[in-house]
Amino acid sequence: MTRSATVLAASAALLSGWIAAPRLRAQAPDKPGAGSVPFIAREGVSVTNLDVVVTDAKGERVTGLRKEDFLVIEDGIEQPVTNFYAVEQGRVILPPDEAPAPAAAPAPAAAPEPVPTPPPAPKTRIVIFIDNLHIQAFDRNRVLRNVEQFVRDNVKGDVEGMIVTFNRTLKVRRKFTDDGRDLSDILKQIEEESALGSNNESEKRDVIKAIDDSSSADQANDRIRQYALAAENDLKFTFDAMKTTIDQLAGVEGRKIFVHVSGGLPQSPGLELFDYLRQAYPNSTTYSMQQFEFDKTSSYLGIVQAANSAGVSMYTIDAGGLSVDSSVTAEQRSSSHRIDTFIERTNLQSMLQLMSEETGGRAIINRNDVGLALKELQKDYSSYYSIGYTSARSGLDRPHKVDVKLKNKKKMVVLARRSYIEKGFDTKVREAVTSALFFPREENSLAASLKVGDPSPDGRGNFIVPITLRVPYSRLAMLPEGSKVRGRLVFYFVVVDTEGKQSELTTQPVPVVVDAKAFEAEGSRRDFVYDVKLVMIPGGQKLSLAIRDDVTNKVSYLQKAIFVSAFAGERPAK
Repeated sequence: MTRSATVLAASAALLSGWIAAPRLRAQAPDKPGAGSVPFIAREGVSVTNLDVVVTDAKGERVTGLRKEDFLVIEDGIEQPVTNFYAVEQGRVILPPDEAPAPAAAPAPAAAPEPVPTPPPAPKTRIVIFIDNLHIQAFDRNRVLRNVEQFVRDNVKGDVEGMIVTFNRTLKVRRKFTDDGRDLSDILKQIEEESALGSNNESEKRDVIKAIDDSSSADQANDRIRQYALAAENDLKFTFDAMKTTIDQLAGVEGRKIFVHVSGGLPQSPGLELFDYLRQAYPNSTTYSMQQFEFDKTSSYLGIVQAANSAGVSMYTIDAGGLSVDSSVTAEQRSSSHRIDTFIERTNLQSMLQLMSEETGGRAIINRNDVGLALKELQKDYSSYYSIGYTSARSGLDRPHKVDVKLKNKKKMVVLARRSYIEKGFDTKVREAVTSALFFPREENSLAASLKVGDPSPDGRGNFIVPITLRVPYSRLAMLPEGSKVRGRLVFYFVVVDTEGKQSELTTQPVPVVVDAKAFEAEGSRRDFVYDVKLVMIPGGQKLSLAIRDDVTNKVSYLQKAIFVSAFAGERPAK
């Protein structure tokens, strides 16, 4: 997503324009001394949760499994399952309690304990990402008709859907909604739009003709490289768009599904053309030197890492379906060489399979009708097992390999992500406050409040917007330190404008130091007050912020729409 220099100016102002003068006789922090209380990262044991789908040899969902049936291995070490429940047809099924041991003697009859009520199933959020840069309109529209039926039937209640398109520019066509008919209407509109996949095929035919007409391997190679470099550049923008969309989901709770619709994404742009060059010039060594130069596997692994970090499962659809030999055309019948369709299809589909398999999703390939595959997707998010395990944490944002297996269960298929990112608490808050720009978050454990003052011109075309934040002292963890009590808050700020241009996220730790006697006498009735000035451009913006108690890690998330008039602060003419 393009960053705005004017919005970035707001972020810069946050760094330099803090008014760190809290009220209620809060004092400036003393110099560190022997009696000071150190603030350190508190990371220890935490729970890692995995959503796991189990099917039999026929592809039917396997129900009735218990946590004892699963084996979880993290970085080669078996992890005991501590948290477990099943979701069947969208309903949470709690595991049965262990049977009590028989009593030595009859006990008086007691009133039966109430049966615990299962919690509601987590929400499911589905993002449909239509890659118009790597798809032909005919193929796209055929697949979208299946997707339209899927959203009409399934997006409702606790299942929400969102549609984005990419055509060298990322565009949100509909934000999350539970109105499946609305999403279906948007998809119908997209069917009327252009797609650039045909341009790519036309360019490929031109390259093939240039190879046939070339007088040397080097001349042909130069033409292929031009094509490969352009395709590589398009892929870079595609990766950025996919990662931006996935990153926005990082702080969102529940099941998250990313459906990528394309005509395939090349692992190595131009690979089939370099093979064609080998056929045309069998004695040349150019092919062996060039075939791996454009390999983008590492970039696809970056998408996998982003998805696993955000808890997103990827379902990739190759809209090309069951294709025929693309080289059998009127233009190519006179040539003795052909594009190797196996290399071509493998090049376009291998990374779709990689991204889906590594994130616990599925690759939908070689199908003209994807309706049945979408029904399998619906079963995946409505019938699965949630498995949690605890392990020691370093507090660092580190990747871990994870493998989920079944004990003594043969011919069953387990679908789960194969890695995840161990996140520190600070990283989780950063992701959540950024996601809240797009998906509102209503968590306010610190009972914080936000007030926006009147903007005033800064003399350089921007405006200064005063912000006042309040947190009740009764909600803060204050540690005794001699004649004072001490705590610390961390503030997180990020802004987005109406065009979707987003500032960098800014953090600011703020010490809270108060006289102990004053705190004991008045603290429970007063607020910690923090003032800050933001520099903003004229127009509408959305501010998302978080306030974290650094002692307890309790967090409040607040969002506020702010409109800055271009005439704000002007005095009326006399």
